[in-house]
Amino acid sequence: MNQNLNLGSQPDVKENVLLGVLGAFLFALAGGALWFVLYLVGFIAALSGLVGVICAIKGYSLFAKKESVKGIVIAVVMTLLVIVIAWYFCLSYDAYIAHQQWFEEGEIDYTITFLDALLGSHIYLSDPDIGPGYWGDLALGLLFCVVGGGSYVVNKIRNAKAAAAYRAVAAAQAAKAEQDALDQAQQEQPKADENETQE
Repeated sequence: MNQNLNLGSQPDVKENVLLGVLGAFLFALAGGALWFVLYLVGFIAALSGLVGVICAIKGYSLFAKKESVKGIVIAVVMTLLVIVIAWYFCLSYDAYIAHQQWFEEGEIDYTITFLDALLGSHIYLSDPDIGPGYWGDLALGLLFCVVGGGSYVVNKIRNAKAAAAYRAVAAAQAAKAEQDALDQAQQEQPKADENETQE
């Protein structure tokens, strides 16, 4: 697939990839924040992967001043990164809350900070009772992200092809109308010459 395929932006505008990466990351944070909020209220947080990739694509095109397949790939990668970070924050939050509850119930004689949870929550991922649920959530979120990016590209390419086909038909109709007008003028010229001769 052509990495510089024009997806509706102005073809003569220079693409600023570095700023585009920054824009994609910043806008992908919206998806990450949504993941965390949805997780806290008990909804399917994975749906935020789709929201995140759309936001990241818009962020890339806004900052880079151009929308391209390369930009969409970068946006999807930035969203995947942010989703992984948000997912790990959710795991750490759960570990933090669990330690607080265990301490209050007297099951443990120490408590941890959220920073401690961030630094040590990865150990729970290998637990057969805890890990599979978290890994499943992450896989679903990443899948939504990739599907969202892919469907966005397919729709953009389909729309670009439809617009190109419409322009081609309009150009062909204009050329035919011009040729018809030229043919008619050529047919009328001998009659005009004959009338001038008779006068």
